Amino acid sequence: MDETTRANRRLQTQIVLDLQRVRHGADRRVAELLAQEGLTQVTPAQANALMALVNAQKAVTGAELARSLGRSEVTVSRFLKALEAAGWVARERDADDSRRVLVRPTSKTRTALARFVRVSNALLDDAFADLGEDEIVKLGGHIAAVAARLD
Repeated sequence: MDETTRANRRLQTQIVLDLQRVRHGADRRVAELLAQEGLTQVTPAQANALMALVNAQKAVTGAELARSLGRSEVTVSRFLKALEAAGWVARERDADDSRRVLVRPTSKTRTALARFVRVSNALLDDAFADLGEDEIVKLGGHIAAVAARLD
């Protein structure tokens, strides 16, 4: 392996490590912001699940939610149990297929939605403060391409 290839591999490795740091840093910052909004009973991962449910604009299955979050069904199932126990989501049988269980946000989630949006917006403002729209679009495209190859 020549020096150029080794340097490229070191850079690729650093990018993967940086992406992991971004995720952990975002989780820490979201936890801080949730606390500021009085949403301490919701973890950052659970808040992501709630935002994905609201964004879906319809009841979804746990499997669909897991796919949209890039998480395992087992992990999302644990989130949903905790969120249901706290009144953030409701589960119900699908009227068209009784084998399917659908999840939807409750009125508690809808009432708190503005606070979740403030958390999300503050995180995004912090994370992308110095990047222009073109840079954000390029970065998003590159990360999506890498993620697609790993899915």
